Amino acid sequence: MTVWAWLKLTAALWLIRKAFKLTWWLLLAVAAIAAWPVTVVTAAGYTAAWLRGWPPVRLYRAAAWSLPVTAAWLVYLEIRVPGFLAARDPRRTWAGGWDHLTTTRLAGVFAALAPAVLPAGLALAGLVWAWRNYAITAGLGGKMASAPISFDARQWSRQVRTARGLTHAPGAVPLLARGNKIPVGGTIRAIGHPWHPAFTLEPGACARHMVIVGSTGSGKTNLMIRLWAGWFTAAMAAWRAGKGGRPVREPTAALGPPTFPQEIGFRPGCRPSC
Repeated sequence: MTVWAWLKLTAALWLIRKAFKLTWWLLLAVAAIAAWPVTVVTAAGYTAAWLRGWPPVRLYRAAAWSLPVTAAWLVYLEIRVPGFLAARDPRRTWAGGWDHLTTTRLAGVFAALAPAVLPAGLALAGLVWAWRNYAITAGLGGKMASAPISFDARQWSRQVRTARGLTHAPGAVPLLARGNKIPVGGTIRAIGHPWHPAFTLEPGACARHMVIVGSTGSGKTNLMIRLWAGWFTAAMAAWRAGKGGRPVREPTAALGPPTFPQEIGFRPGCRPSC
């Protein structure tokens, strides 16, 4: 094989790969435009998860919570037009949205289809966001080798901001949550455990010796007071329900003094021995 033939073969293979890639992106763009109500919800959900540092499971839960609205909407269509084909109205509404491409008309079509497109769009946004996280972590995405580190650092700062906002919101973190659990604060990130917006502890976890480590001014004392108050509230509720003993009794030689969380503070720039 001559050098010229090798160059022509390499150029042909490169053009074929680019043609397949361009065709894929064109088909994806056509599908996104054709299903534009779902695309709008997907883009909004993906952007919200990216800016707020949400995990994909939060989008999945939002899609699941919107399913009852979809079911009620389908029941309404069935009652209004009896018969199994009553669900053909969404197709008619979607097809009618292409007659007049005006802002008012498109907004009306989206509002009419919202009960159906919200669950689908949010679930699709969760899948796309999960793939983006996987691609960056696995090195499949990003232009530089440091892309996973930069992506993780930005997401961590957004997750911290979101958790801090939840903690500071009035009533978002009550003294005692469902299941008699003690809320500690907004969850920054969950690894190897189910994610929940607020991090909670079982009351029994406060019966063991606890150590709270943090820098000066990080709210260690407030956390100690919150944990003790939450444990006392949960223990009193269990005692009134006959499921446990009285939480606070007069210390005796057998019981010893009650155990409270121990606070260890660090001054910035110092070692723990400071």
